[in-house]
Amino acid sequence: MNLEQVKELKIPQKPGCYKFFDSGGKIIYIGKAANLKSRVLSYWQKSAEHTPAKWVMLKRIARIDWLETDSEIEALLLEANLVKKHQPEFNVLLRDDKRFCYIKVSLDDEIPGVFITRKIDRTGKYFGPFVSATAVRETVKAIRKIWPYCTERTIGKKPCFYAQIGRCLGVCGGSVSRQEYMKKVVRPIILFLEGKKNQIIREQQSAINKKEKEIKSEKSEDRMEELMNESLFMKFQLGNMKNVLAHANILGLADKYASDVVELAKVLGFAKAPQRIEGFDISNIFGQEAVGSMVVFADGEPDKNEYRKFKIRVGQGRANDVGMLKEVLERRFSHSVILKPPASPERKRGEQAEESQSINKTEILRSAQDDKKRWPLPDLVIIDGGKAQANIAAAALKKHKLDIPVIAISKGLGLRSATAPDKLFFAGEKKPLQLPLASPAMHLIKRVRDEAHRFAIGYHRKLRNKKMFSGNS
Repeated sequence: MNLEQVKELKIPQKPGCYKFFDSGGKIIYIGKAANLKSRVLSYWQKSAEHTPAKWVMLKRIARIDWLETDSEIEALLLEANLVKKHQPEFNVLLRDDKRFCYIKVSLDDEIPGVFITRKIDRTGKYFGPFVSATAVRETVKAIRKIWPYCTERTIGKKPCFYAQIGRCLGVCGGSVSRQEYMKKVVRPIILFLEGKKNQIIREQQSAINKKEKEIKSEKSEDRMEELMNESLFMKFQLGNMKNVLAHANILGLADKYASDVVELAKVLGFAKAPQRIEGFDISNIFGQEAVGSMVVFADGEPDKNEYRKFKIRVGQGRANDVGMLKEVLERRFSHSVILKPPASPERKRGEQAEESQSINKTEILRSAQDDKKRWPLPDLVIIDGGKAQANIAAAALKKHKLDIPVIAISKGLGLRSATAPDKLFFAGEKKPLQLPLASPAMHLIKRVRDEAHRFAIGYHRKLRNKKMFSGNS
């Protein structure tokens, strides 16, 4: 198909899922969109930069079909369920399994809960896979607004804090039974994740109709008032579900993050968009309780499972921020290097031979241990700082024989206000680059910088408070 043929299709501007078919009628790709028409047309735009695999897919598309949904969350869940059912070949080719995440309902817990995970075990019920962690997080938040599931795993003597503010039914403190909690909260969540929202609505409406019939035949005023309250609450639940889903704009946000990464690659002249970006920052007060942070963004979205904290080991009270950054970076990149066992040394006489063999065994052991502790290498490193920080980061990478681009972002001396322009510094270059404030690439760089700063400050405060309360200050 070509652009003109696609334009002739009456694709709606609504959220939903689209399916690409080949000439044999086989589904080769399934995708989701906040705006079906806009998303499908984007594949044939001249400005589109596709991977070789995606170009192959486009040449094979002979027919396009779509399914509308009432909300972006339903489009996200529908895509996952359709991909699981049909297993289209290009959904596998165009995605990286390592970044998939799932929504888990922990049915084996005393109090079943809802979690986001990247690993599947034998317990619980799983929904996915999903590529966008941001979309999944927003989906889970929305689900809790509709069906307030408890975050506790076991039943205690009293309800949790959320039960006290009306965001949990109180199963954690015995206010409702596990059976009632399963019926009112867990079962609807599972049905919703399976894409059966209409079934939930039908059952809820049927229950409301039943209550209203009971109200008409009830003679006791007290019982009638109780039934009316129950009916009003169920109507509120239905309205609340529709309202929450209508205002959860999750796909637009995820698409924006993905496009920011592509824009960053264009601005910096990268051959491909950086999939894994690592941001680093240092936090301390006059060198005390000094810490470093590493945050990870995958496809423009924060991946908090990959975050790392570093407690500065040397130079407390003496080393400057650049020296501390050097330590953090060298420790981080030591986790990405495999130490290969050296060749067996020639036999030597006396203590020198024994010492050489001892070193050889130690290095082989370290190699095996480090191989298990390796961290994935980033496609881009972002540092909070200026020219000095950019140069020290480049030196740390060079030491480990790694060719990874580095950006340092800073407002410069005397420019600390929120409206002051940020400047980008590159190792070995004298003049910084200043991008427009509205630049999507700049937005992404600043998000990484700000998240690294937030994470470092949080760890520093934790250590500082711990020292204060332990009486060692």
